[in-house]
Parts: sequence; structure tokens; C-alpha cells
Amino acid sequence: MPYFKDAQECDDILGGFFRKMSGDLAGKDPVLVEIQSKLAGIDFIVKFVWSEPKLTLTLDFTKDPFSVLINDVSVNPTATFILSADTGHKFWHGQVNLAKALTTKAIVARGPLSKILKLLPIIKPLYEMYPAYLKQIGRADLVLS
Repeated sequence: MPYFKDAQECDDILGGFFRKMSGDLAGKDPVLVEIQSKLAGIDFIVKFVWSEPKLTLTLDFTKDPFSVLINDVSVNPTATFILSADTGHKFWHGQVNLAKALTTKAIVARGPLSKILKLLPIIKPLYEMYPAYLKQIGRADLVLS
């Protein structure tokens, strides 16, 4: 059974997570300030193309705080990740090995590999923030152990 019943729920949860992170960045959360600074330093815009349900989410880290765009086609991303929403959900729990997922095509990445590989150490703190966010919004049922 999928984690998200439809695109709206996927946007509410995964999109909501990034909107909250962007808002907390404006509030100067030190962890997010550091992440933003590092991603802006590599001039990074990432687009997630999720299936099951179908939704795209673009994070523009060239802006401070970063912008979160849903189903937007106007921004040219540095990298695009194509994956199921369930794989995305597991990824933000830190439960997906990116190298293995790329090899098995569970995640398809387009863009400069050097910039993509720089992401992993930068985004690692988000693996703890995502489950905490799920609990905060009353969706502890989606927290993976």
C-alpha cells in the first residue's frame, strides 16, 4: 500500500516538509542556514519527479530562503531525480542508499554527477528532521523505523 493516497497528500506531506524547512530557514534555524549556504554555494536547483502519485517538486537553493515550487515547469533544474513518492518518503528517512538506487534505477538522476554527489553529506541532517516533521503534523503513522 502506498504511503500517500493522492498527489494532494504527497504535496501536503513532502511538499509541506520543504515549505516548513524554507520557513524555518527564514527563522534562522542554524542547521538549515548551513544547508542553504552549502547548496547555494554549488548553485543548486533540484527537481523531484515523483510517480504514484504523480507530482513534481522543485527546490531552488539559489534563493535565500530557498523556494519550493509544485508542478512548475518554468525553472531549469541543475539536477532532476525521477522516483516513486514511496522511494522519496524512504529516502528522507535515510533508508535509501543513493548509489544502489541509482544503479537499480529505483532513482533516475539527470544532471552533473559531481554536484549530485555533493548533496549527500549536505542533506544528511534532513534525515532526522523529516520523521520529526511527520510527528509534528500528526502523521506519526508514516514514520519508518
